[in-house]
Amino acid sequence: MSSIVPGPRKKLDEEIAAARSGAKPLDASALAPSAAPKQQLSGLDDWPGPLRAVVEADHDRVTALATHRRKTADLALPEVVRGLNELLDLITDRIEAGKPSLLRKSTAAGTDGLLEDVAELLGIPADDIGPAPGRSEHRAALRTIKQLRSQLKDLEASRDHSRLTRLATFIERLALAIDTAPEAAGLLAPTALDRFAQAAPDFQWDWTFEQKLRHWQESRKALVARSES
Repeated sequence: MSSIVPGPRKKLDEEIAAARSGAKPLDASALAPSAAPKQQLSGLDDWPGPLRAVVEADHDRVTALATHRRKTADLALPEVVRGLNELLDLITDRIEAGKPSLLRKSTAAGTDGLLEDVAELLGIPADDIGPAPGRSEHRAALRTIKQLRSQLKDLEASRDHSRLTRLATFIERLALAIDTAPEAAGLLAPTALDRFAQAAPDFQWDWTFEQKLRHWQESRKALVARSES
C-alpha cells in the first residue's frame, strides 16, 4: 500500500503524466517527501524580543536534531549562539546593576515571596538560598559569564549540540527569570552561575524542549501574578 495520501498522490500522478506527454519535465522534488512544516511556538507574545527569538531558534535546532536533520540543526546553530550571547549581555547588565559597593550592599528589597519561586525556576535548592551576594560573588559571576561566552564560541566551531542544549537551557532560563523578576533573579544569579560552573545537578537536564518551555511559561505566569498581588 502506498504511503502517499490521496492529495499528494494525485499531484504526483499529474506531474508524471505531464512529464510523459512532454508538457514539462518532472520535478525531482515531487518524488521525495517534503520536510515537516515549521512549528510555531505559542504563548511567547509577551516575552521580550531577544529571549523569544533565541527560544524559537533553539526550538528549530532541537527539532531538526530530533528528526535526524543534522545539517539543518548545524545551520541553526550560529543564530542560537548569537542569541545566547545577547542574553548574556542582559544578564551581565542585571548583575552589574546589583553589584554592591563598599558603602552599599545588595538588598532583598522588592523580592518578598519571589526568591523561592525564582530559585525553583532556576533549579536552585531552597538550602542554597543564602544572604545577598557580596562583591566577591559578583566578580565570580562575571568571570563565569566570560567563560560561558568562550564555551559558546567553541561550541559554534565544534557543533557539539548536546553541550549547547545544556548551556542554552541555563542561559534562556536565567534570562527569563531576570526579565520577569529582576530584583530577586539578580540576587540569585551569582548562585545560579556558580552552580552551573560547578556542574551541579539540574532537574531539567533530561527534559524535552516542550517540557522545559511549558515549565518556564507556567513559572513566568506565577511570578507575574505574585508580583502584581
